[in-house]
Amino acid sequence: MKTPTARKQSFLELGICLCAAVCLILLSWKSPSARTLVIEGLEEAPLKWVDHEDPMGIDIDIMTEVLRTMGIRDYVFRFVDNGSRLLHNARNGQSDIVLTLSMNDERAEFLLYPNEAHLLLDWRFAIRAEDKEKIRFEEFSDLARVRIGAAADYSYTSAFWNSGLDIQTVARSDLLIPMLLQNRFDAVPVNYLNTIYDSLQNRYRNKIAFLYPPLRRAPYYNVFSKASDYPDKEAFLSRYDEIIREMREDGRLLRIFERYLGPDGYDWWQSQYSQ
Repeated sequence: MKTPTARKQSFLELGICLCAAVCLILLSWKSPSARTLVIEGLEEAPLKWVDHEDPMGIDIDIMTEVLRTMGIRDYVFRFVDNGSRLLHNARNGQSDIVLTLSMNDERAEFLLYPNEAHLLLDWRFAIRAEDKEKIRFEEFSDLARVRIGAAADYSYTSAFWNSGLDIQTVARSDLLIPMLLQNRFDAVPVNYLNTIYDSLQNRYRNKIAFLYPPLRRAPYYNVFSKASDYPDKEAFLSRYDEIIREMREDGRLLRIFERYLGPDGYDWWQSQYSQ
């Protein structure tokens, strides 16, 4: 028969064993909220790309700041090689978040959109800097005597193609700026953000100017896959909206834009909210 001291020792040992077992279970079990958040996108500077295996870009910095503010540390950025694969992965829950997509009814069937668009992307007419006092654009008739180049496979807007302007098409959009600078065109519609960044990288920013208002402007969103099993997606998007609004107001978005666009970052930030 065990003495009281022995029984006490036995209970103590049992308690230690139970605590050890519980700790082992907790360490081996990974809760749904602890799993890695998978964020996918297409490489396109200055929005998102890989540099020496490190993701970088405007989109990357915005999402990283959002996750830092939320206290989420377990995430990964992945890049895929085409848009079809990007949407396939989101449709099937192989990714959780897709970076920078426009909204349409087809995508809304399998994607959850936040209320806040983190970017408004513009297509504007680029002209030679020396012509910025000569060429104005408020309506298409202002460009009636201007030689305009455009990429044949770009939709731009139906109003643009039906404007009756002198539009000459080229096979690829990357030919437009070189042909503008070679004086073969007087105005070309381009993705404003991409062109600003490219002009800074390739040292021709002082040679071009842009006409305002934009030919086209569209909101872009960071979206959640409906098929994703990441927990509390709706709560995530609600908090995401709050943080994007905070970043807009407190200057964090502006600092990210200036990081990649230099002085043009401020002008672009202002244009995001002017109508």
